[in-house]
Amino acid sequence: MNKFILLSLIPQLLICAPAMGNTQVKTVHEQASKAVAIEAKAQRQYQNWADLKEQKSDEIREMKATEAWLEFQNQKYSRYVNKQEGVIAELKRRKEEAKRIKMELEPFLETVVDQLELFVKSDLPFLNDERTRRIQFLRDSLDDYHLQLSEKLRRVFEALLVETEYGQNISTSTQELMINGKTTQVTIFRLGRAALYYQTTDGSEIGIWDKDSNTWKTLAPTYALTLHRAKDMAERKRAVELLKLPLGVAK
Repeated sequence: MNKFILLSLIPQLLICAPAMGNTQVKTVHEQASKAVAIEAKAQRQYQNWADLKEQKSDEIREMKATEAWLEFQNQKYSRYVNKQEGVIAELKRRKEEAKRIKMELEPFLETVVDQLELFVKSDLPFLNDERTRRIQFLRDSLDDYHLQLSEKLRRVFEALLVETEYGQNISTSTQELMINGKTTQVTIFRLGRAALYYQTTDGSEIGIWDKDSNTWKTLAPTYALTLHRAKDMAERKRAVELLKLPLGVAK
């Protein structure tokens, strides 16, 4: 029974009350009140259920949104994990490659230094002390347990670069040579690695290093002026020009 119908019947019951006994009126009033209370309770329950339904609907929507977000994150992290696994695999490969290179590089560097020492000994005799000290420095470096392999490699390459540059430049230096059985002060002129000359301080005598006999050989005095010009070029005292000098012992 609708609550509004019950409420509208109450005045009518009150009008009819005089024709009814007190007991009947009380009974009707109690039944009407009980019906109104039941209807009110039903309305409250309905509203509670409606509110609960809306709340659950919100929770379901939120859970679906969370599920979609988690699914997206799972896919994203799956790609990230796959990428990281690839990076780790590459790092492992590089580690093994570095290990292999290290095993091959250390003995290779020893061989390079050995060959460099033989080359210096067979080369033109210039800067002997400096070049010998460099070779010894390389050997000490290769025997240094605490020195990183990369640093050992750098030092060897640096020494090779210095030796390479000797073949691309010219230089002059002063030293003493044994000439005609006596110690003589001379100026040494190095033409790359092509030839090595000497000239006495007074310019009266010149010579060239003979690779075949590993000795100094005297050159004709006619080359004295030419060699003097070459030394001035090396010392940047005159402009560069073409000169004619023997690369072997003059016949």
